[in-house]
Formats: sequence, structure tokens, C-alpha cells
Amino acid sequence: MTLDTDVQQDAEAPPKDVLFYVLNSTAPEKRERFLSKLLNKIQSEKRQADVRFENEQEALRYDLTLWDFQPHSFIVHSVQGELPAPIQLYGEQIERPCKDVLINLHPLFPQTFESYQRTIEILDQTDYLVQMGRERWKAYKAKGIEPKVHKIGFD
Repeated sequence: MTLDTDVQQDAEAPPKDVLFYVLNSTAPEKRERFLSKLLNKIQSEKRQADVRFENEQEALRYDLTLWDFQPHSFIVHSVQGELPAPIQLYGEQIERPCKDVLINLHPLFPQTFESYQRTIEILDQTDYLVQMGRERWKAYKAKGIEPKVHKIGFD
């Protein structure tokens, strides 16, 4: 393979898609409810997703929440890749990226975002999340990505 071939293959790769969902709330449970709805949609589209939390304890806590999301339907998931499942919940480190969708709930920029076709950031109106979201926005822009913003619950 030559350098020209490598450049041509990169040019043919679909552009990375980065979405910021900004919720009109400061309640953590509303952010998690939105995440659950998003995971339900990802599952219905037969896609895969890795969810990156700030730490493994947050992933384990959300795992319990996800079991109760819709009692009549189950979102097939696992924590830290313990079982094969289309949706994986991780702490800070993602060992085996699914390469489809990354949902970043960690306040820091996901260095591995380029491994994924789509990266989703979910923010609410807490000062810390807004501030850290702005930093991640700048980091995506510095990498040549133009994120799209979807405001949820604003009039």
C-alpha cells in the first residue's frame, strides 16, 4: 500500500458525525431518562453503542437503572464487555470499541472518538457539564469536526 492509497481510503471513509444533545434541565435523572430513550432507539435501529461514564461505579449504577427503564421491553446491554451485547456500559476506558456509536457522558474529551461512526454528547444545564461540554466542543472543532447541536425541552 502506498501513501496515496492510504490517503484515498481515508477520503472515502464516511465523515465522523458528532451530535450534542443539550437538555433544558439540571436533574441527573432527566439526563439518564434521555440516555435510556436514546439507547432504546439505537437498539431498535439494530446498531451498537458504547456508553462512556466517568467511572465504572457510574456504569454499574446506571446498569441497575436501565433494567427498570421499560419493564415490558429490555435493552440488551452489558457492563465492561462482560457479555456479548450490542450496548456496552463502560467507565472511563473502553477496552473493545464497537466502532458504531459512542455516547460520551464523561466530562473529558473521548480520545478514541475517531474509532466510531457517530459520537453523541449529552449535556444538561449544570454549570460543570456546560463548561466541560464547551471544552469538548472546542476539541472536536480542533480536529476538523463540525458538531451538530440538538436542544431538547427548550421553547
